[in-house]
Amino acid sequence: MNSCFIKPLNFKQYFLILSIIFFLQIPAVKIYAAGNDYSYSQGVAASFVLLNQGADIAADKSVMDAVSSVSPNSTGGLTLFGAGSTGESKYKTDSQGNRVDLAATSLIVGLAKSFNIYVAELALGPFFEHGLSSYNGYSDSPKPSYGQSYYYGGGLLGHINFKNVFYWEFSGRLGFNQTNFEAYLNDVSVTYNYRSLYKGCHLGAGVAFKISNISKIDTYGKYFFTNIGSKDINLNNGNIFSFEDINSRRLRVGTRLSFVFDAHTKAYCGAAWEYEKAGIVKINNSQDVSPKVEGGSGIGEVGVLDSFKDFYFDLSAQFYAGERKGASGMLRVSFDLFSRINRFLGYSIEKFNSDKIKRFSKSFSMSKKDCFNKTIEILKELKTRITRKNFKKGYIIAFDFGKSFENCCLDSTEAAVFITEINSDTVNVEVCSDNSVLGATFAAKFFELLVEKPDDLNKGADNKANA
Repeated sequence: MNSCFIKPLNFKQYFLILSIIFFLQIPAVKIYAAGNDYSYSQGVAASFVLLNQGADIAADKSVMDAVSSVSPNSTGGLTLFGAGSTGESKYKTDSQGNRVDLAATSLIVGLAKSFNIYVAELALGPFFEHGLSSYNGYSDSPKPSYGQSYYYGGGLLGHINFKNVFYWEFSGRLGFNQTNFEAYLNDVSVTYNYRSLYKGCHLGAGVAFKISNISKIDTYGKYFFTNIGSKDINLNNGNIFSFEDINSRRLRVGTRLSFVFDAHTKAYCGAAWEYEKAGIVKINNSQDVSPKVEGGSGIGEVGVLDSFKDFYFDLSAQFYAGERKGASGMLRVSFDLFSRINRFLGYSIEKFNSDKIKRFSKSFSMSKKDCFNKTIEILKELKTRITRKNFKKGYIIAFDFGKSFENCCLDSTEAAVFITEINSDTVNVEVCSDNSVLGATFAAKFFELLVEKPDDLNKGADNKANA
C-alpha cells in the first residue's frame, strides 16, 4: 500500500496563496458617513486601529520567538512570556488632511509549550491581551472629537519550525472592545459608548538563514484579518446610529537582520512594507462622505535582545511612515517557568540519565578540575549558554548550540557533559543530549577541542570550579 503525506509548502507558494486571498477580498475599504457622521465614524476607526496594533504585538517576531524558544524535550516544557508596546501614531482618513491621532498601549501575556510533529516542531501559546488608547479625530468640525478605546480578550499563538530554517506561524484572537466618544458639534456636546465583539487571526511564513558566523537574516510575509461586530448605538441627544461590521485586512512583507555579539546579547534591525484594506462600515446606510483608514505604510525597527539566567529581554523601537505615521517602543520578557524550580530540585539532569539517550564517552589524562574548567571555556567558545553546573557532582548543562552547529537543533535544545574522576590524573567524560544529532555532533567537536585546549587558558580560572 502506498502511503502519502501532504508536503509542506515552500515559501514562494505560501506567499502566493496569501496574496491571492488578500486581493480577492471584497474591495471597498471605506468608512461611510455623512455630515457630522464623519466625526462619529472616526471614533469607531480609532477602535479598530487599536485592535490592529494589538494584532501586531501578538504576531511580532520577538513574541513568536518567545513562543517557539521552548524545546519539546526541555524539563517542565513551559515558557511564560509577556510583551508590552506603547507609542503614538497618526492615521490618515482621507486625502483632505483629516486624520485620527492615537496614543496607545497594548499588553500580552501567555504560556507556551512545544511538541514534536512529523518533520518539525510545533509551539503553541494561549494568551491574554489588553489594550487601551486615547484618541483625537480631526475633520471639518471646528473642534476635534476625542475619547478612549480599550479591548480585552484572549487567543492562541502558534509556530511551526522546520529545521530552524523555514517556519509557519499563526494566531487567533477573540474578545470585546469599547470606545467612548465625545465631540462638540454645532456647539452641542455629543457622546456615545460603542461596545462590540472582535475577532481576528493572522497567518505568516518565513525563511531564516545565516549569512555569516555572527549574522542571520529572516524574510517573512504575513496576512492579518480583524473583525468588529455590528452595533446600534444611542447618542446622548436621542439619535440612534447603526454601525455595520468592520473587516480589516492587511498584508505585510519584510526582513530582519540580526547580529550576535556574545552568548547572551544580540541586536537586530528590520524593514517591512504593509498594505491595509478595511471593511465597509455604514452609519444609517449613508454614503455621502468616505473617511477611510487604508493604504501602504513603511515600517522600520531596531532592537536588542539580552538574557540573564532564565530571563530573556527584548527591547525594540518601531517607526512608521506613509498612511500611518509615528513611533512605538516594545519590551518583551520571557521566562522558563519551571526550569529554575526543576534545577533547584535536581530534576534538570534526570532526563540525561534516561536509557533512551545515546551517550558518547572518552577518557582523558587530566585532573577533574582542569577538565571542568576547560569544558566551561569550550562551551563559551561555542557561544552556548550554561544553565547549570556543579563541580562536586561533575556535570555542566548548556543550550543555544545553534550558533555553532547550524541546522542541527533548536537554540533551546540542551546538552550535558558529565565528568567522572577515575584517579587524580584521569577522568572519563560523557556527552549526551535528548537530540541525538546534536549529541553526536557536539561530542565529536568537544572531544577534539578538549584535547587541543591549552592549559594556559585556565590560569586564574580555578575559582570557576567552586561554582
